[in-house]
Amino acid sequence: MKFVIIGAGQFGRALAIYLTQSGYEVTIIDAKESVVAELKDSVAYAMIGDATDMRVLRQLDLDGEDTYVIVAVGEVFERSILITAQLRQIGVKNLYVRSVNEIHANVLKLLGITELFRVEDVAAKQLASHFVNEGLMRSRRIDATHSLADVRLPAEWVGATLMEVDLRKRYRLNLLTVRRGKAREDSGEDVLAQPEQPVIDTPEPTMKFQEGDVLVLFGKDADLQSFADHFGL
Repeated sequence: MKFVIIGAGQFGRALAIYLTQSGYEVTIIDAKESVVAELKDSVAYAMIGDATDMRVLRQLDLDGEDTYVIVAVGEVFERSILITAQLRQIGVKNLYVRSVNEIHANVLKLLGITELFRVEDVAAKQLASHFVNEGLMRSRRIDATHSLADVRLPAEWVGATLMEVDLRKRYRLNLLTVRRGKAREDSGEDVLAQPEQPVIDTPEPTMKFQEGDVLVLFGKDADLQSFADHFGL
């Protein structure tokens, strides 16, 4: 899976760096040379170019089945619409566009764009989820009923093995990995970002849990919340 991000504003930069750190190949393009220079060592490809120019867009590899194009331009209404219209003309298969207000969103829908997002809405939902599910340190939606969640290790599990707690049978949850060790202190400009702890390799059944561990769990939302409630997390 590859990502092409058009627009290196605050949101575009943060998204590009996050996706790169998650192991994806990211290309970001912006007309400002100074912004691109800042990013050239942080992503796979950082390009200077005016994305409203069809010739520039055609130089990019945008039509792959595994290529996701994200129009992160939002503040300049006309640029966003022009770029989006040209991407539709090229035939981009996986196109996601940022909208800044309802009028902008409606115009984009007239262009046939169904994958719209507002940065403010995403941040609000993330913060609301933090308050509603306090036991779940961080939750990432997979589909309508399933999520990935970072959950604090129950105190009574310190010293126990994965086999002994029988997580899958008792709680209908799967342990993907464990965050263990000192967290990174830098969160960049994202005020909602939580410090990241390093992860260990795929947990073996004989692995013993340690104090301070954070479990990365996958399962149904209801089972994740029941788990947190059961242990008073």
